[in-house]
Amino acid sequence: PMARIFSISFTYQDVQHNTMVLVRTTPFYLEYTLSNLADELQEQLPGNKIISPSARQFIFPNASSDHNLTLMNAIISAVKMHLQTVNY
Repeated sequence: PMARIFSISFTYQDVQHNTMVLVRTTPFYLEYTLSNLADELQEQLPGNKIISPSARQFIFPNASSDHNLTLMNAIISAVKMHLQTVNY
């Protein structure tokens, strides 16, 4: 199947950021890979992948208290908002 790509924008610390998201389907979950994310943001995340085992569940694998929960939630919210406006 063809990979799907979309872009999201999100606000973090009063600054708007944009990133591209590549969607890949696996047998167990949907995988969203973030690209073009600024280095200073990427460093605060556990990685550039979000997995979604169900329609309501989006997680950064290997997230820990060392990572920025506010930033992760801002990105996940933007992905969810995109998915609600576009039917896949």
